[in-house]
Amino acid sequence: MSNPLDFTGKVVLVTGSSRGLGAAMIKAFGNRGAQCGVNYVVDPAGQNKADAESVAKELNDPLVIECDVTKREQVESMLM
Repeated sequence: MSNPLDFTGKVVLVTGSSRGLGAAMIKAFGNRGAQCGVNYVVDPAGQNKADAESVAKELNDPLVIECDVTKREQVESMLM
């Protein structure tokens, strides 16, 4: 029987994964073999991007994605 917690070969995107619960979730998926997308929304100080890049350093070949999930066109672009 396969391990249900093995995400090898899977792609995982967690929105808001630059810090907090989202960051913990994306790291957990990464630790279980997933290819990870780290999402953040732009803020004036640039802290979200810095936090996302920091999280990404702990993952294997991540994709850091700027996207405001309240904006439909940005979500559609992110998923293409």
